[in-house]
Amino acid sequence: MKVAKPSPQDFEQSVPTLEHIVEDARAWRRETISRQDWLLPVPGECLAEVKAVLEALRVNPLPTFLLDPLQFPLSNWAGLMREVRRRLDEECGVVVLDRLPVEEWTAREAKDLFWLIGVLLGRPVAQTIDGEVMVDITDTGIKKAIGVRGFRTNTGQLPHIDNSFNRSPPDYVSLFSLTKSPEGGESRFISFYTVHNELMKRRPDLLRRLYRPFYQDRQGDFRPGESQTVFYPIFTYDGELRARYTHFTIPAGYQTAGKPFEGETKAAFEAISELVSDPSFYCSFIIEPGQLQFVNNRGFGHGRTEYRDSEEQGLKRHLLRLWHRESGGRGYNG
Repeated sequence: MKVAKPSPQDFEQSVPTLEHIVEDARAWRRETISRQDWLLPVPGECLAEVKAVLEALRVNPLPTFLLDPLQFPLSNWAGLMREVRRRLDEECGVVVLDRLPVEEWTAREAKDLFWLIGVLLGRPVAQTIDGEVMVDITDTGIKKAIGVRGFRTNTGQLPHIDNSFNRSPPDYVSLFSLTKSPEGGESRFISFYTVHNELMKRRPDLLRRLYRPFYQDRQGDFRPGESQTVFYPIFTYDGELRARYTHFTIPAGYQTAGKPFEGETKAAFEAISELVSDPSFYCSFIIEPGQLQFVNNRGFGHGRTEYRDSEEQGLKRHLLRLWHRESGGRGYNG
């Protein structure tokens, strides 16, 4: 097993940092945000376009990943998704569209429509080292452990950045709910701008540590001969705040690398984790079948509580997920 070897330059502290409190719409907390800020109804014109697309595909089907929104009359959806992206970039960072009549569709039709809507948000990219572009979020029966990606389990996850351990995390994450679990699976989302603001007020000394690298485990998505760990800061700033926080992969990274997880490093990680776990900062809801959730994956975190599935196969919790990134290649490493 190879372990990433940081250079002395990795510990250079004179890096660009966000040095002021952010007071705009991106820095919200539970009490300052309303459901109307992140929940949008799907307009009737968009539902009519969906119906027309499905009718066309039933006559002339194509493989899902060959479908192009420009091939179909989706002008209202294009306008809606421009508004979704604006809210992701400029406002609360999360949008839930309510909702599509998924109970009337086949599984193939649900995937086709999700793909077309996702492409309107941004370029879909691979989510696994094997090149999966659309993944199923469902419990496979595997227990969460080092080397096991969380989306294959029913384990609860604190709000986090998807793929924080990759060279190029996705800019946006899209989720489409097909079936919900009878118990648990509550979705949560949080603003890392707010988390950063609070750390600046409470523990500026530990905030500086978060701009220096932490080990993260790569959760099994690496090739033979490659390092099992990476080494990235939790916060970076290039005019926009960017986060790489995940509660599981950072302690796992120190364990995998055989490095001590202690002192200022552990204290800084625990300080940010305490805020991410605080219900006064995150919003929560149950994502219902037919709803779509979109998240700005660089400045906002999303997670879920543990869930218990139905024993009936067709009633198990099942979401579809896409990742979107405009820069770099479309492969997993970008």
